[in-house]
Amino acid sequence: MTFKFSKLFLLSLLLGLTVLPACVDTDFEEPPVTGEDLKVTGNTTIEELKNLYLPGRLTVIEQEAVIQGVVVGNDAGGNFFRSLIVQDSTAGIEVLINLTDAFNLYPLGREIAIDCQGLVLGEYNGVVQLGGYIYKENGADQLGDIVDLNARFYRGRLVGEPAPAVRTISSLGAADVTTLVQLEDVEFASFEVGLTYADPFGFQTLNRTLQDCDGNEIVVRTSGFADFAGDTIPAGRGTLTAVYSVFGNTKQLFLRNPEDVQLNGTRCNAGTGEEELMSIRELREAFAGGALEGPADKKIRGIVISDKDNGNIDIRNLVMQDNTAGIVVRLQNPHNFAQGEEIEVVVSGQELSEFNGLLQVNFVNNDLATSNGMGESVVPRVATVNDVLENAEVWESTLVQILNATISGGATFNGSTTVSDGSGSMDMFTRSAATFSGSPLPGEPIDMVAIVSQFNDPQLLIRNLEDVGGEPTGNGDPEQIFLENLRDVFEAGGSAAPANRFVKAIVVSDKDAGNITGRNMVIQDATGGIVVRFEDNHDFSLGEEVEINVSALELSEFNGLLQVNNVPNANAVTQGNGEIPEPREATIAEVLSNLETWESTLVRITDVSFTGTGTFEGTQVLDDGTGTMDIYTRPQATFSGSSLPEGAFTITALVSQFNSPQLNIRNLSDIEQ
Repeated sequence: MTFKFSKLFLLSLLLGLTVLPACVDTDFEEPPVTGEDLKVTGNTTIEELKNLYLPGRLTVIEQEAVIQGVVVGNDAGGNFFRSLIVQDSTAGIEVLINLTDAFNLYPLGREIAIDCQGLVLGEYNGVVQLGGYIYKENGADQLGDIVDLNARFYRGRLVGEPAPAVRTISSLGAADVTTLVQLEDVEFASFEVGLTYADPFGFQTLNRTLQDCDGNEIVVRTSGFADFAGDTIPAGRGTLTAVYSVFGNTKQLFLRNPEDVQLNGTRCNAGTGEEELMSIRELREAFAGGALEGPADKKIRGIVISDKDNGNIDIRNLVMQDNTAGIVVRLQNPHNFAQGEEIEVVVSGQELSEFNGLLQVNFVNNDLATSNGMGESVVPRVATVNDVLENAEVWESTLVQILNATISGGATFNGSTTVSDGSGSMDMFTRSAATFSGSPLPGEPIDMVAIVSQFNDPQLLIRNLEDVGGEPTGNGDPEQIFLENLRDVFEAGGSAAPANRFVKAIVVSDKDAGNITGRNMVIQDATGGIVVRFEDNHDFSLGEEVEINVSALELSEFNGLLQVNNVPNANAVTQGNGEIPEPREATIAEVLSNLETWESTLVRITDVSFTGTGTFEGTQVLDDGTGTMDIYTRPQATFSGSSLPEGAFTITALVSQFNSPQLNIRNLSDIEQ
């Protein structure tokens, strides 16, 4: 057998030899290639063993009890740490062990017997665990791992893994916890496709959404230390094998390796693949004839003429045009189709409706829209304003070029303005979220390109400043934008910061204490706060004042938390030490009521206490009498292993989100008692 040893194992072994030589029994003999027959036979099923657990208290196993099963989960892929998942024909159980690189001794499919007399059963958020001893921390009993492995563990032959139980997302139940299961006809949600399973750089554990064709969902949870944390999530549908677990009421799956994921088929809602092409004009004519949904077995193909990157269109919408007509497609989720891409959209059975007079294929599953790569550029129709007004319905959602046009009605593009030529005038609208909304209107006649649109009355929409002969971004020195206004841009539907803008704020996160990933920092000014995610790790310290050029940078949410994403590190410049904002005095109830407004700002809560005991690591719960709220501490934080304070205290924390509200402290100075 070839042994593999990670750096973590070697470090752990060195520390064990030099610091705690007598604590852990690590003198293992080399296992045979295929193993030997077990020297003991189980007398207790895993189900019977788990039934010995007394809910709410750590339970010492006093009777003779030997379980016998097969290893179905280990640390080979890095998604399990110092634990084994052992399963027999009745149930499975998580076994806590004081050993890393355990896969060398306990590979998947290895038969194993464990002498459990004197060991301890505990529970972690709904999962029964088998540990080695009980220890006290802050006056509370805690479950320790098993250290005397040689005396208790018997390794048998490599008999192979049991066939995973075939389940559906909805049928998974308590009896399946810590067992190997297989889900068929599942796929990752479209918004997860192309992302990675976890964060391999910040070592952040992440949840990804898996769904079936009926819309049932389950979490796939992957450690940032997993070997496959940086693997790209596949787009297809198929079979997924995993160890099933729970975290309270949340169902979740843990992969063992990438081979557990076999998603290569056609997605649930991607159509049949046999749809026939119809023109966009034919689809519009069907609606004009009374059709409220697309014809059966049909798709349309065209060029995306809208520009998602410059924010003058909702991030769920796109406008596409073929050589016959154009139409708006409104998707269920934000999309990534760029201006100029050729795409196909399955329209069979999809809603056809008007929004304030503008025809759209509405609420289209993102899986029904696919890219064929960059297509041929659409040549705008040269027309006068009067021509556009006379043909507004026929030309709707197509490109036109108006020569020698003037734009008036304001100082900037923002809001409603008027386009005029010698034949007439009509409205033009620019969203406040557009990157160019604050740019000045041209002072002289120009040749302009625009999309013909409607909002009860005909109007024009430009995509970017190039449509009016300008540069892609604003000119001159960047202007300051306050964080409150930057958040408003996103709330209004913008996916990027306005052009030619910078922010100036104080760093209120603490990179040195490790409770934030190295690429992230939280900044706050007098109006609000926001997370900044850089392309690489940064060096800005708590309390520094920074100036960041955010021109046209991505605004997006990560599990509900708004961030300026993928910021080039060179865009941020220190202004020296600043004055840290005074935390807002608040109750938990007030924080929850003002979550979005106060997100990424400092709050101070008095007379608060933890509902449980233990250490800061992971998710804990705070209670101040007005409500309860989660507080999360990364395992990498310097204080993650520190004991939670007993009794009431005052806490200063950052208001945050990870799918639900949570608080984050920066360091232990945020706890005052």
